[in-house]
Amino acid sequence: MYGAEPQLVYHFTLPVSTPSNNEIKHMHWGAYRKLRKQLALEVLLAAGRPKGPPLEHALMLVQRCSASAGLDWDNAYGGLKPLLDCLVESSARNPDGLGFIKNDAPACLVTAPLLIQERAPRGNGSTTVLILVSSATTPLDAHRQLLELVSSQPSGLRLI
Repeated sequence: MYGAEPQLVYHFTLPVSTPSNNEIKHMHWGAYRKLRKQLALEVLLAAGRPKGPPLEHALMLVQRCSASAGLDWDNAYGGLKPLLDCLVESSARNPDGLGFIKNDAPACLVTAPLLIQERAPRGNGSTTVLILVSSATTPLDAHRQLLELVSSQPSGLRLI
């Protein structure tokens, strides 16, 4: 095994899909701040406040559902930034952080979130997030834990 099995701590679904990186990089800073505040509100409505102190070693799975066949990977991963900004601890530079995870640096979020893109009917976009506490200390161990988690599901991982 690759450390203790990760334990699910948070599981919630937002009624919107994350934006693309292209959308974000062309936004005015004020529009980005408004998007981040709206996502923070959506997270609070879906998940409530964190159950305890921010997780210091976490893994994350994100299922992005939208009407398109899926974004190319750089746009999909870049579009997670405002969501991650909402999940980390609040700071002077990021007052919208809710404190689910300590930060999104590799010391805390050992590897990039596992991102799954699914098709959804037009107008029914969503984002489902699973946050797990993990003992993985290297990206390779984190990936192995995520793959074991996904492969242990009877028909693959269904987040919704």
